[in-house]
Amino acid sequence: GLLFFTYAYYSNFAHKLGTRVPKPVMGRSSRFAFVVLSCLSVFLLVLLTHSVGGVIDLILLGYNSTAEIFGKGYLAVGFPWLGVACLFLLCRYAEKRKLLDLFVFIIAFLLIASMNLIMGNRTQLMFMGVAVIIFWHKAIRPVSIKSLVAVGVFSFLALNLVGSVRGSNYESLSDFWTKIAEPSRPSLDDSHSLFYTLTTGEFVVPFETFPQMIKSVGEDVRPQFGLTYLKAPLFFIPYVVYPDRPDTLTHWYMLKFYGDTFGLNEGRAFFFLSEGYLNFGPIGVILTMLLWGAALGAAHSYGQSAKGQIGAILIYSLSVAFIFRAIAGDFVSVLVGLPEQVFSAALMGIWITHRGGRRVSQKILPVVARQGDLPV
Repeated sequence: GLLFFTYAYYSNFAHKLGTRVPKPVMGRSSRFAFVVLSCLSVFLLVLLTHSVGGVIDLILLGYNSTAEIFGKGYLAVGFPWLGVACLFLLCRYAEKRKLLDLFVFIIAFLLIASMNLIMGNRTQLMFMGVAVIIFWHKAIRPVSIKSLVAVGVFSFLALNLVGSVRGSNYESLSDFWTKIAEPSRPSLDDSHSLFYTLTTGEFVVPFETFPQMIKSVGEDVRPQFGLTYLKAPLFFIPYVVYPDRPDTLTHWYMLKFYGDTFGLNEGRAFFFLSEGYLNFGPIGVILTMLLWGAALGAAHSYGQSAKGQIGAILIYSLSVAFIFRAIAGDFVSVLVGLPEQVFSAALMGIWITHRGGRRVSQKILPVVARQGDLPV
């Protein structure tokens, strides 16, 4: 599979595809995009959390907040959209190099990271962190290997802590800090918590599904012959509109191999190669690796051809940061999750940066024209 992946990654097809994908141009009103996207995201979260008493109340549910979010993905996109929104401040800093933009970005990033920390959302923390590092490296200043290693070690330890202190139903923010500081909580001196990220959670459990598919397909499970891919577009339809839509592979796997004692918000993330094997056996794995090689090779060429275009670098950074979430997910994660949670907010924000800039230029242009500086 790796051989096919490598061939597709370096193929002329991947290179041409990446260079021909349109590269959006960033306008002048990045701050305006940040404000509009943030307000829209908060509005969606207010609608989402109306039944539990508000945004703060949902956050204080901690890891159990996923039960309230299930079936309301069209509103829950407010969480990832907030992360994309704050990146527009970093875009402005990359263009103008004003410390005010960097300062406001740091404050916004820390607030969003704290929210995800309380909710135990390591996936979103990882996604945001990787996107920021890639954008900084491509648009602001190259990140040295030494700095990258330091950030990697710190992130690994931090993710272990986030996982080992997961809780739920906090009474207040002070209650959260009190509980994570309790002596009974695991610490880094505990060998289990030191490697929590490598033993438990969304970074590990998806790999369980691949050997299970190898064992079961053709015996206990019938090959799907592409049916799971054909069903994927149905997940663009919100659950509240189409409650009878098919189960995700995550839920199907839990029902098949764990029984029906789990909630709809619980499941095993479905490894991307597992879906290939479920559909076409070993050939499905080869085909999946070919497609992934071509897609990531195209993403690499896209980033290389961006050449300082802030809008294109933003799209590239978000796409690459989403890779690990796509690895721990089925085709729906890429086909539906990436556009809904990432591209929609990024492209909307880029469009907004031009709307604010046009208002300014329309006020200035007639004055300049009257002075004879521009041909009329």
